[in-house]
Order: sequence, then structure tokens, then C-alpha cells
Amino acid sequence: MQHTTPHNMTAFTKNFDRAIGSIRRSIVVLALSVPCLVGCSAISNLVTKGFDSPPEVSVPTRTSVNAAATPIPTSTLAASAPNGADGVSANATSAPLTMPGASAGATRRSGGLLSMNNDTSRANDNGLTEGGGNISQVSFAAEGGDYAPDVDRTGTFMVFASTQHRPTFDIYRKSVDGRTVTQLTTDPSDDLMPAIAPDGTKIAFASNRNGNWDVYTMPITGGAPTQITSDGDEEVQPTWAPDGRRLAFSRKNGRTGTWEIWIVDASTPGVRTFVCEGFLPRWSPEDTSDTLLFQRARQRGGRLYGVWTIEIVNGEGMNPTEIVSAKNAAILQPGWSPDGKKIVFTTVVNPDGNSEWPEQSDIWVVNADGTGRVGLTNSRFRNMQPAWGADGRVYFVSNRGGLENIWAIAVDGARNGTGSAEFAANASKKAKKDAELPTTPAAVVKDMTPDLLKADKLATVPD
Repeated sequence: MQHTTPHNMTAFTKNFDRAIGSIRRSIVVLALSVPCLVGCSAISNLVTKGFDSPPEVSVPTRTSVNAAATPIPTSTLAASAPNGADGVSANATSAPLTMPGASAGATRRSGGLLSMNNDTSRANDNGLTEGGGNISQVSFAAEGGDYAPDVDRTGTFMVFASTQHRPTFDIYRKSVDGRTVTQLTTDPSDDLMPAIAPDGTKIAFASNRNGNWDVYTMPITGGAPTQITSDGDEEVQPTWAPDGRRLAFSRKNGRTGTWEIWIVDASTPGVRTFVCEGFLPRWSPEDTSDTLLFQRARQRGGRLYGVWTIEIVNGEGMNPTEIVSAKNAAILQPGWSPDGKKIVFTTVVNPDGNSEWPEQSDIWVVNADGTGRVGLTNSRFRNMQPAWGADGRVYFVSNRGGLENIWAIAVDGARNGTGSAEFAANASKKAKKDAELPTTPAAVVKDMTPDLLKADKLATVPD
């Protein structure tokens, strides 16, 4: 039996501690950069299960807020029992995540390399096409992937997060129709979820460069970032108010484990205001409408996300309103049209609680009052993270080209709208199922043509 010397044991201990630290960081990046499609308790479980309890942190006191704006915490969702109170499996709280781990790119390739033959008007198995051929590829990462696009108000350029040059995420800028990209961040940490200020001169983004997720701002041309949040809680997904001064963001409460929406003045980041519980806020672009759009999980049944709005009145959240939801689909990642009159969002029908990312998802549009729902995509691919541009196109992330890249589709190409309260699964799934059924030899197929329509019977038909 080989003996370990004290020197070797010291080296082994250092290497082991370094490996454990790397694993911890990887899990935190995966869990906190991406919310689940249903209740957010899965993120908390992923980070803390099997590790030490998180340290005590100082959580800012909430300001007074309308009671109607604070629902039951989402952390209560079936997290402590095999089945929830409604008999729903606890697995429903760990549905597919909305952002991949940086190292998972090789497993996320789609089955068909669509962009290689320039087939941008992909026909589905039900014969429908998406957007009448109005789909175009916008980014062209050959490795890794491009995610979370945001387009400036003029429709000239966009920013996005990408792993195309290294395993961690960086922020990039490119013109809407160009091929060249400019790298804005180079920190070895992960920089995600960029948002362009209304005047187009700076961006806000989330980064874990100082040990946990915080919100930063920086010039649109690059340069040293300014840290906006700095406490021990996780803060992600910033969005600018039309005044270009305030930022709303998602914050994971260190005491309750729930995701909340807060507002901060970028010029005085020490003062923050609680709005409501929710995730992925988006500020309405209308100057006269101080309204936030966000996703929130139901507190019963399948715990699937729906899309909500809330008004900011004298700094407080008022009148939370559900815009769209479905009992068979997660509705998430909402965004505004440039005029603030419509909403674009992602749907995942019957989400699988065991997947990191959904196998298939689609982009939809609805009026801000919840009417007029139409689908922009109807394919077998994963279409997510939509952002509405000033040019009338919706930019989104899709794996239809093999890897995740950014694509665009004209909104006037929508064609598969429905007034149903539920969302239809992609037709290609049905076609795949039908293809697996045993076929009947043609020779024994029963002729179901009525006798009066058969050629050899027509002679006997009375005049």
C-alpha cells in the first residue's frame, strides 16, 4: 500500500479544495444566471443542496407596498415534499432553465443544420411555414453560442451575451445587419443579460466578477464598468426606465429564497425600492407609462409562469395584472414592442422538469390587454429570449442553425394565431409519433369510398 507523505497530502488538499471551488462556481453560474420555467425554488435547491448553508447577509428593508402586489412567496412551491398540496409532483418546480450552462454547448445542437442550405422559410410537418420566409440569421457564432439580445431604440445595433470565444460569457455589440462583432467585456467571469439605455450611450448587465451576481453599467463603447448593486444577494436582469436614470432588476432574497423586483437610481445606487415578487422585469418604453412587465409563477397547479404587468406609482408597485397564462405551457421571457402596445414572449408547452433547456419552444405576440395572440414561430426548434426591434422584427435565440445564434422574424409574418386559452404543441411531434406507428400494407387497406362514387357502380345509378 502506497503511503502519502505530508508534502503530498498538502498538495492533494490544495488540489481538492481548488476542484471543489470550481464545482461550486460552475453550479452557481448555471443556477443563478438562469431561472426555471416554473417556480424559482429549483434555483435555490441547485445552489445549496449538498453544500454548506449560505452565510448570513444583510437584506435591505422593504419600503411600504400595496399588499396586492406581494403574492405568496414562490419558494413555498412543493419544495419539501414528494408532491405538492395539489398532488402535483415536486418535479414541476424544476422545469427547464432559461439559460444554458457555458459548457453545455455541445449537447444543445439541433437535429437539422438549417442555415447550411439557407432554408430560412422552414416548413413544419403540418405544412406551415414560419413568417412566410421572413426569418433571417443575425449572429453567426461557430462555437459556443449567442444569447439574450437587446436592440437599441433606433434599430441600428444590438448587444448580446456570447460564449463564442471562451467558455465564460462576455458582452458583445454588433450592427443589426452586419457580420463583425465588438467585444465589450473581457473579465474571466460571466457577464450576462445586457440592456441598452434609452439614449443608446451605455448598457446595464449582470456579472459575477466579484463573487456573486450584481448589476453593472458601462459605456456602449466599452470601458471600466460601474457597480450598481453590491450586497450579498444575487441581482440579475437589469432593465432601464424610459428616463434613462432608474434601473429595475431581479433580486434573490437571501432570507426567503424568492425572486423579487427592485428599482434603483443609477446615480444613487445606495437607495433601492422593492416593487413585487417576480422575475425578468422589462420596463415599458412609453414615456407616459411607468409600467414593468415580468414573469411570475402561479401558486397552485403546475406552478407554470405567466406574464404580468405592474404600475409604478410614487415609487411603489400597484395594480399587478396578469396578461397571459396557460395551464399547459410556461409563459416567460416577456418583452415590449417599441410603442409599448404589444408584448412578445416565449412558450414552452408541457415543460419537462428534467431538462436544462426545452427541446422545443416558440415565440408569440399578444396585445398589452391580453387580446390578439399570434405565433411568430411554429417549428421543431428551440426559440427563446425574444427582443422587439424598431425595424418591425423580433430578434430571438434559436438552435435552428445547429448552435444557438440570434435570428430575426418579421412580426407581420405571424400566421398561426389562436384564441384558445391553451397553447398547441408543435405539429412535428405528432408527425414523429405517427411515423412510429405500424403501417398497414396497401393491399389490405379497406376502400372507404362510398359505392355511389365508385367508377364501376356509376352505371347502376338511376337517371
